Amino acid sequence: MIRQVLFFIALSLLIDGCSNNDVDKKFDCDKSDLALSLESISLATRCDVPDGQISVLASGGKGPYSYFINDNAVQSQGTFSALASGVYTVTVKDKNECEVALSNLSVLATGFKFSTTVLENTKCLDGNGSITVDVQEGNGPFTYKVGAGQFSSNNTLTNLRHGNHTVFVADASSCVVQLSVTVPKGNTGTSWSTDVLPIIKTSCAVTGCHDGKTRTDYRIYDNAKRESAQIKKLTKDKSMPFDGPPLTSSQIDLISCWADDGAPSN
Repeated sequence: MIRQVLFFIALSLLIDGCSNNDVDKKFDCDKSDLALSLESISLATRCDVPDGQISVLASGGKGPYSYFINDNAVQSQGTFSALASGVYTVTVKDKNECEVALSNLSVLATGFKFSTTVLENTKCLDGNGSITVDVQEGNGPFTYKVGAGQFSSNNTLTNLRHGNHTVFVADASSCVVQLSVTVPKGNTGTSWSTDVLPIIKTSCAVTGCHDGKTRTDYRIYDNAKRESAQIKKLTKDKSMPFDGPPLTSSQIDLISCWADDGAPSN
C-alpha cells in the first residue's frame, strides 16, 4: 500500500511537470531586508602598490554573511585589503542565498586620482551605455580600453550593454589600473504586445502548460504582469518553458527587460 502511494505521488509530480517549476521553494529575496553599507575606503600608496582597502557592513537578512569582491574568493568579513587602485563591486550573500551589492566603489592612489561617469544602457538587445574615465592626477598621457579591446586616447567607452565591464587605464610609465565598472540598465521600452506576447503564445501557452486550462493563462496581460518577476526568474534560469524547445538568449533578454521596465502594457 505504501509503495502504491509513493508511486502515485511520483506520477503526479511528473504529470505536473510544468507547474513544479512555477513554485519556487527557496526564500523570496524580494522580501528580504538584507542591506550593505559602505564604511570606509583607504587610498593605495601608489598606482602600482596594492595596499588600498574597502570596508563594508551587512545588516538584515539572515546570518552568517559571505562577502566577495569582483567575484573573487568568498570571505566571512567585510574588509578587503591589499587592493590596487581601481573600481570594485562588493557583494554580500546571506544564509537565504540573497545577495546585495555595492557597485562602482573607487580606490584611488596617492598621485593618481580619477572619477568615472556612467550612462545607463537603454537598449535591451544592444548596448548604448557608456563609461567616461576622467583622470585628475597622474603620470599622463593616459590610454584606455574596455575588456580585450585596444588601448586608445579616447577616455569615453561607448556601445556598452548593462552589467559589469573591466576598464583599463594605462599611464605614461605603463602602470595599468583595472576598473570594474557597472553600467546600469535603464528603461528599454520593451513591448508587451510586440516583443513578449509572441514568445508566450509560442512557448508558454501550449497544451498542458500556461494555456488557461491547466495553468494560469499568461496570454492575458494582467496575469503575466502579476507574475512577471517569476516569469523572468524561471526563463532566466531556463526552468521554463518546461517542455519543448528552450528559449533563445534574445527571447530570455526580452522577457527580462520587460519585467525590469515594470511589465508595461505597451
